[in-house]
Amino acid sequence: MALKHQGIHRLGYVRLALADPRLLRAREFYCEQFGLLESRRGPGRLYLRCWHEPFAYSLVLEESADNRLVEIGFQVRDDADLTRLAGLVEQAGVAVQRCAAGAELESLGTSIAFAIPSGPRLRLYADMAQPGYVTGYDSPDWVTPRPLRGTPAPFFLNHVGFTAPDPQAAVSFLREVLGFVVSERIDSADGKLLSALLFRMSKEVGGQELAVFPGPAGRLHHIAFTKEDPNDILLAGIYLREAGVDIDRYGPTRQSYGKTFSLHCRDPFGVRLELCAGGRVTEVHSQFQPVVWDEAELGKALSWYDRDLHPAFLEPSLG
Repeated sequence: MALKHQGIHRLGYVRLALADPRLLRAREFYCEQFGLLESRRGPGRLYLRCWHEPFAYSLVLEESADNRLVEIGFQVRDDADLTRLAGLVEQAGVAVQRCAAGAELESLGTSIAFAIPSGPRLRLYADMAQPGYVTGYDSPDWVTPRPLRGTPAPFFLNHVGFTAPDPQAAVSFLREVLGFVVSERIDSADGKLLSALLFRMSKEVGGQELAVFPGPAGRLHHIAFTKEDPNDILLAGIYLREAGVDIDRYGPTRQSYGKTFSLHCRDPFGVRLELCAGGRVTEVHSQFQPVVWDEAELGKALSWYDRDLHPAFLEPSLG
């Protein structure tokens, strides 16, 4: 099927390095407690996906001496777009690394990688292996597979948050070079950009694929996964607490920034995870306007019910 829209089409995966020999603790948490599926294992690497995702993986974990965000992957339309975007990134003064198919990650086609100003490394690719839905394509039941019941078992990867010492520089590059659109933003009292939510094509849950927060360059803030509705979020909270997982400062709550019903928790390595449902529906059109929040309303933006600002929530969760 020929696709008309150029450029980035979807958020593909998040890649983390964890200080976890053989990734045993990571596998126990993400597969047995959080409800992701193991797609495959490689030397020192674990590939995971959600049960409602047709592609090979959306979360890549690899052994390391420390815990850190390695990169965020996005799929583009085709190899021609990959070449075009590589040229635009280089014209913006950013170095680009080109990788052959399978050279960097399994099941991944030709790719390019680069670090955005003030932010993390991104990898763009045109092809990823697609084993298909675990429920199949022929008259599927669309219900959580039995082995995952009793866990949150999210549908799919929703968005990734990262920190930047200069959020405006990161957002400007994402908009002007890669074609992202700001769906919501938080401005300081003197009018400077503090945070932004961005999407590329359209987004039905939360209106974002990337979230930018103030902080050190390229650090992970959180990884968000989609659930169907607020009832699912509440039930997921029960499953997590039963498994001994602590709910983060903003527990099940309506998060006005993105207009989702969300729950935040931590994995054993400190990674902040979000489960979200509902939210704004955003799509690119000529009259699209972002929602603008004032810094004084941060408490309301992050938790509509109690409207308390917990400064620790703005801090990164990984290097």
